[in-house]
Amino acid sequence: MAISPNISVAMCTYNGAHYIAAQLETMAAQTLLPAEIVVSDDGSTDGTVALLKQTWEKLVEHKTILGRIKLTVLQNKTSLGVTKNFEQAIAATSKQYIFLADQDDLWFPQRLETGAALLDAGAGFVFGDADLIDGEGAPLGHTLFEALALKTSEREGITTDPVNVLIKRNIVTGATAAFPRTVFEKAAPFPEGWVHDEWLAMVAALGGEKFAVTGPLISYRQHSSNQIGVKKNTMGTRMAKLRAEGTQRNARLLSRITSLAQRAPELGADADELKLISSAQKLQEARSAYPNNRVIRWVPVLGQVFTGRYFRVSNGPRDVLRDLVQPL
Repeated sequence: MAISPNISVAMCTYNGAHYIAAQLETMAAQTLLPAEIVVSDDGSTDGTVALLKQTWEKLVEHKTILGRIKLTVLQNKTSLGVTKNFEQAIAATSKQYIFLADQDDLWFPQRLETGAALLDAGAGFVFGDADLIDGEGAPLGHTLFEALALKTSEREGITTDPVNVLIKRNIVTGATAAFPRTVFEKAAPFPEGWVHDEWLAMVAALGGEKFAVTGPLISYRQHSSNQIGVKKNTMGTRMAKLRAEGTQRNARLLSRITSLAQRAPELGADADELKLISSAQKLQEARSAYPNNRVIRWVPVLGQVFTGRYFRVSNGPRDVLRDLVQPL
């Protein structure tokens, strides 16, 4: 067991006292340890911070090498929300490689060593699959990629043409992600409407970074208090999306693509990528203007189908159906 001088871990916490000790124990059991851990707590009221410090002190007593790891704990008096809290945590790190961590997962011993080796080999963004567990740590019987219904084309495409994959949907889960500091420096400040992981991945893609995809290196915990989680893509979840009110979602998607269009040139997007982003922006502008009346909505939806945008920058027939039937 050794400490890498190149690795920082950025972890965010919020009322995670029930899980934080177990997560820290798996971080302390890594085959390659980080040089520093930065924790940004978003105003916990359940004793998370005190328990975190107590747990780490006990771990250091048991394994003295952990005492060489710099632990920094930031405490927010006013809640920043998940994305801005992660931005703050990452900004407070100082090493070359940044690994993200949630407060409630369990790391496999090789997570840092595997990710660091891929970054050393030239990857500019690493993420991967995960075993899904419930609140008590019991396996849910499927993996993260299975829950996301990740297609073979998406898994292959993210390593060859990541912008084309990510423009349609985010397939990156931050709890599995690692990247060089240069990616964060380009990404900051994080724009409104984006979750930290999807924004960092898009920035890396536009910057021409090589993506590396791993098998499961963590157990990703799903429970009722998840701020961001994943639900298995079943007939029930698909029907729920069709019934969900779409006005706010469409407004958020338009805000996201607009901010991306504004930042894309400085992020290194080439002409084809700028054209793709422009196409996505036009689709979102059209979606935000769809009429409430489903009887007449098919006319503008069909118009967007004929442009091909639903297939180039969205999820094809699924999104066509969603836009035809969901309430606005």
